[in-house]
Amino acid sequence: MTMRISNKGPKEGYCVICGTHGTLTRDHVPPKKCNNLNNTELKVLQSRFAKTARGTISQGGTQFKTLCGKCNNERLGIQYDPSLVDLSNAITSLVLGARRKRIQLPQKIYPIIKPQRIARAVVGHMLAAVAVEETKSGLIKSPMSDALRKYFLDQTLPLPEEMEIYYWPYPYKEQVLIKGFGKFDIRTNHGIIGDIFKFLPLGFLLTWEKPDSVKVNIPVLLRNKEMNIDEQEQIEINLYKYPPVDFPEAPKDWELSLLNDQHAFIGSPQHKTEQA
Repeated sequence: MTMRISNKGPKEGYCVICGTHGTLTRDHVPPKKCNNLNNTELKVLQSRFAKTARGTISQGGTQFKTLCGKCNNERLGIQYDPSLVDLSNAITSLVLGARRKRIQLPQKIYPIIKPQRIARAVVGHMLAAVAVEETKSGLIKSPMSDALRKYFLDQTLPLPEEMEIYYWPYPYKEQVLIKGFGKFDIRTNHGIIGDIFKFLPLGFLLTWEKPDSVKVNIPVLLRNKEMNIDEQEQIEINLYKYPPVDFPEAPKDWELSLLNDQHAFIGSPQHKTEQA
């Protein structure tokens, strides 16, 4: 029997970011203004090739009832999400247009962003997703999740030295989120451990203690981890050069990918518009 993704959560429980026990709220993952308003069918990642497998329908976009009101509405909704939403709205039509090749667009664009706010938005939604069981038992401790929570909750902290956040254009309507992902080269015994978050128009890869020998040929979001919360930077987005839809979770020759069904999902929007 195929495992189903749980996204509703209890009425009261532990917030999976700050750990406070109380009333829980639904977090849109990604924010609802980032092309996340349609009903979404959530399936475990391995169901990608099982077209008949039944998923969980998330009404009004991909949502997880895992956050307290302060973390969801004040921290994510007011402090961090607007920067991610602004970037998403600015580039969605360009990313789709480049993929469909219906209009002529420049090879590269250079939006000005607030990297620290966008990074914290990505981190917050990563912590909130597929974490319903954590709301019942309390925070699950690990070096990466503990560091992410501290970074999210304290605006003065730099991105942890052990971490990198990479980004790339993602011109597909299928959402993918994987927590605790691992990829290893069996010839060299080197690999990457981290999280994956992909939604139209961007993909993000969060790595933890990445060995120098592993090359990730996509740009980093925070070139200066010490920059302040409202410092702006111009980033480069190559509209015509991006990885395939199943990057980075799909292994190549001599690679092995590891993940947990309970922490990996695909979200497919349920509407009758043109499919990506």
